[in-house]
Amino acid sequence: MLTHHVIRGWWITVVLLCLFVLPLVATPYTNVGDAYELGMGARSAAMGEAFVGLIDAEGALFSNPANLAWGEKLTVLSTLETTLDTTSCGDILASFNNFAVGAHYFDFGDVPKTDELGNVTGYFSYRDYTLAAAVGLKIKLPSLVRMGLGENLGCGVRAKLFRTETLTAGNTTGASVDVSLLFRGRLSNVGGSPIKGYGVGLLFENLVGIPIKYGSGHQEELPRRATIGGSLLLTNHAMMSVDVTSMKDVRFGVEWTPTPALSIRGGIKNEGVWIWSAGVGLLVRDFTFDLAIVSHPYLNKQFRGSLGVSW
Repeated sequence: MLTHHVIRGWWITVVLLCLFVLPLVATPYTNVGDAYELGMGARSAAMGEAFVGLIDAEGALFSNPANLAWGEKLTVLSTLETTLDTTSCGDILASFNNFAVGAHYFDFGDVPKTDELGNVTGYFSYRDYTLAAAVGLKIKLPSLVRMGLGENLGCGVRAKLFRTETLTAGNTTGASVDVSLLFRGRLSNVGGSPIKGYGVGLLFENLVGIPIKYGSGHQEELPRRATIGGSLLLTNHAMMSVDVTSMKDVRFGVEWTPTPALSIRGGIKNEGVWIWSAGVGLLVRDFTFDLAIVSHPYLNKQFRGSLGVSW
């Protein structure tokens, strides 16, 4: 039995470490569907959005819905993000037990229209709205139950309904369904494994859905994308995470929690260019306060703040 635990512990260690090496050889690619990519919370932004394999029941609706399988509390989380002088976006979600609902908006603001001489002749705007609902359930496979891992595998399903408003010909509507998995657990010190806990997640986006329909009558299929993510709990105070997508985007994140009341985070992602991020989190009783800054090499810095409460 001891040998079994040692082999299993090191097997998981090797698999998860491979997840952290794979992004180094991946080729970056810009995803044409990024305008509809959901993001939630300053914690995920500070950690480079590397959240598919991370254990996070609060923001599970917008990261990996399979995390909802372990939800126990009523949680409300809200987010506001701004890019100086240009865009803003925000989210709000509520989750209870294994179910969550939420809304996301993105506002590019009013963009001036000019003639050939540069004179302003009017304005147009760009805004999109997304409604989402998700559920997560535990999957107790007989083989996992025999190994004592019957509570470690979860599956999530998320439905999204969105609309974009701009010039009449650019107005769009659409809907899609995503499916996700998460396998998570903790390791003892048997065999001297350096990892205390782990998570491995899979997210399949836009598996089925209604195509994007423009006001002009043109329509496009929503891009299908798969993301694999892993997270490692190195001590009770530090963790790291990584995501790799089928579009060859890569994301890294780290978090250090020296005390339960304070977390310090950093991240980097490559979506055609390298984008850095950092942030802090505060826990005061049932309230969480998170701040993040994202530095893009060509665009203005993004500032994101979140407020959450759990009962």
